[in-house]
Amino acid sequence: MTKQPTSISEVRAEQATNAKFDHIYLGIDLHKKSITLTRIVDGATPEKARCLTWPKFWEYAEKQKAEARHVHAVYEAGAFGFWPCRRLKEKLGIECLVIHPEKLDPRHRRVQNDQLDSLNLALKLQRYVGGNQKAMTVVYVPSLAEEQDRLTARHRDRLAQEMRALQARGRGLLLSQGVFETGGWYHPQVWMKLQARLSPALAGVLSDLRQSLAGLTKQLQAVEKQLEGAAPTSLPKGFGKLTFVLLQRLLCNYKRFKNRRQAAGFTGLCGGVSASGDYHLDLSINKAGSPRIRCLLIELAWRMIYFQPQYTGLRTWNRLGGAKAAKRRRKLALVATGRQIMVDLWRWQTGRVTPEQLGWVMSPAD
Repeated sequence: MTKQPTSISEVRAEQATNAKFDHIYLGIDLHKKSITLTRIVDGATPEKARCLTWPKFWEYAEKQKAEARHVHAVYEAGAFGFWPCRRLKEKLGIECLVIHPEKLDPRHRRVQNDQLDSLNLALKLQRYVGGNQKAMTVVYVPSLAEEQDRLTARHRDRLAQEMRALQARGRGLLLSQGVFETGGWYHPQVWMKLQARLSPALAGVLSDLRQSLAGLTKQLQAVEKQLEGAAPTSLPKGFGKLTFVLLQRLLCNYKRFKNRRQAAGFTGLCGGVSASGDYHLDLSINKAGSPRIRCLLIELAWRMIYFQPQYTGLRTWNRLGGAKAAKRRRKLALVATGRQIMVDLWRWQTGRVTPEQLGWVMSPAD
């Protein structure tokens, strides 16, 4: 009597034993109403692209596990986030990768559609699995908890951005009517003085903007209070609970970086280079990472200069003259300091160094 498999792992092991192929590669182009998919079996010619609905796609993906020992899938990061990747991995046992979006037209034919996109994705995946790590840029897939934490951090930034937009809108309206006292126009004291000088139409519009700003301010304060509540009890002096939590949640996980070069490169604070033969030109920073993280690190660099003068990461700042240096040298030193802070944060949070070794003075979080 043949023993029947009783668990998912046993079923997958039996499927792998009876599989007809070694590898199947799936290039997936996701859309709201349909999914375009191209399959490559081992080293064969890519098959014709399929257009499937979402339910049919899950059924098709599940069937692939019975046909090959290893099934690989890839799609571009975008509106659908990472839940399809997690479902393919956890529920179906498919090795799924998410890559950085790019223009998938390697021959520059100026012809691009869903079928060609899925084909190019499958070809890239085949080369990547075969050992060519430069074939595509794989992005980090956060856990469900990390993704939910990041949502809160990004929501805070979005609220602050909307507030700045409304404030700028009010300043523009005042200037368009010949009113030059635009600084802090939404504050109650300033508004009381301005209101008498405004036309009824302009006063009505600005009054509506002030109400919207008041609502956003309350929302922002509530979100920031929630974020600050997740901070540790002790932090380096001058760090700030909100800054620490925002960096942690936007990065998702410091252990995602294998070395200091990856940690520094993610900030986008690394200098660009244009070089060929004897020609060499140093360019401005590449801005390859998250703009939110760059903003936080530059802000944090100024605070570390003020609150932590004994910090070992200020060597470049001091060597280039510090606050007395020329404007351009000061900018270079500040960028280098922000990049070094990211590296030292990674070293600290992964247990490679202690705050005392970095010269940080710890204090209770305010």
